[in-house]
Amino acid sequence: MAILPAGLVGVSAQRPGAARKASSGFSVPENGHAHATAPLLAAGLDGFLSLQEVETATDRNHRARQHGQSLLDTLGRLQRTLLGDGDEAALLGQLTELSRDHPVADDASLRDVMQAISVRVHVELARRAIAEAAG
Repeated sequence: MAILPAGLVGVSAQRPGAARKASSGFSVPENGHAHATAPLLAAGLDGFLSLQEVETATDRNHRARQHGQSLLDTLGRLQRTLLGDGDEAALLGQLTELSRDHPVADDASLRDVMQAISVRVHVELARRAIAEAAG
């Protein structure tokens, strides 16, 4: 990738020794064939933007770890609330919301841990639903 005049960034197809015009997106090389750098600039920016949008395996694993930690933190707060005879309704609502959206990890071990956490959350939600229905 070359840095073009006037702050343009892109790939230049210009050969060494070809004529250059300092502030234009269009130039005429010495052999008389013209080329435009604007399409190259657009292609360069599109490629750069698409690279920013690609989610890597590391990103997916990181999101899954963060989600798992949020689930575990909420389960821990629920346990402390129950032991302290508090109101667990808000925490159950948080668990319900967190259980709806679960990013998938690429790492198999992390996927297994996330599955175990998810099962624990669903068991806790089912226990509370049964307790509410009974009484």
